[in-house]
Amino acid sequence: MRRTAEEAAQTKAALLEAALFQFAEHGVAATKLADVAQRAGLTRGAVYHHFTDKTALYAAVIANSWDSVTAPVWAVLDSDGPVEDRLREFLVAWLRRLREDRHFRALLTITLNASYGPDQPEGISDGRASKSYGLADWLQRLETFLAGKRDGAADGNGAGAGAGAGQRGTHADDPSGAAAGILAWLCGTALLAATDPDLLPPSDASGVALPLRGALP
Repeated sequence: MRRTAEEAAQTKAALLEAALFQFAEHGVAATKLADVAQRAGLTRGAVYHHFTDKTALYAAVIANSWDSVTAPVWAVLDSDGPVEDRLREFLVAWLRRLREDRHFRALLTITLNASYGPDQPEGISDGRASKSYGLADWLQRLETFLAGKRDGAADGNGAGAGAGAGQRGTHADDPSGAAAGILAWLCGTALLAATDPDLLPPSDASGVALPLRGALP
């Protein structure tokens, strides 16, 4: 029984990975469940065993990948050090992941694709809701970080962010605006990467100077 459960889990994981790349490369509307099965080296029956339809598969891909694929990048903001240094390292890590991590790039490609037209599968709003929730979470994380209110955050002198020192150099008067600006940059670079990663800015301090300047004058 344990072996069967493990095999089922492996099959599901293979389908989720195949669907992630199939959706990213061909779009949700153009992808058929048979395409996903073939890419995973499985039968279409295996797909239906785990997912009722393409909409359920799409939503599962988003839910399964969102935290696991993006968490390492966001962990940079939770590290110790000055606010400006952490934000710079976060933005550089974002660009590097877009260039080098195919899972990261594929996930961003399908979640930031805003073409929810009449040709999309019925019920795709489930996936769109997951996308909206994820982006709202990112915006909240950025706003909290820029407001200097993250619990346990510290500036370069080791003072707690909540004490006021952690707000040094941030848009203390408008963390929401600064967070929205950073989120727009994240989404914009992700869309560039979906078209051609070579269009991205350099994955170093020079490539993130503009968004960093806008958030931390």
